[in-house]
Amino acid sequence: MIAVQITRWVASIIGLGALLLGLAFWLFHIDLLNVHMLFGFIVTLSLLGLGIAMLFSRGLRLLGIISIIYAPILPVFGMTQDTLLIGDLHWLIRVAHMLVGIGALVLIGLIGARYQALKRNSSNPTLKASLSSEKG
Repeated sequence: MIAVQITRWVASIIGLGALLLGLAFWLFHIDLLNVHMLFGFIVTLSLLGLGIAMLFSRGLRLLGIISIIYAPILPVFGMTQDTLLIGDLHWLIRVAHMLVGIGALVLIGLIGARYQALKRNSSNPTLKASLSSEKG
């Protein structure tokens, strides 16, 4: 449980850094794209790692599958965005890239929260007993 929480926090902080660096490049032309791409790669690996871990967690397998499918989209979209809609409408691609990155951060947060709730409920025998008596 600790590894999932650490991964969640690291990915959230690094993801926020990637978002800020991307906005700095877009709005102020501050060229730190290599750091931005490194941060995006760390977020991608975090999402992929959490997705693989969730495949082995009962009740979270669907989130794991979604994460594993979503993870490769981040770098592919990031690396190819310069060739999409070149010209006056390129800002749409930048916004889409930003939303895909924010979506990854939301997915990481959702995985962490659901995993923590699942583990908390499974380790609380009083809650398990009350839940099973309500079902029966």
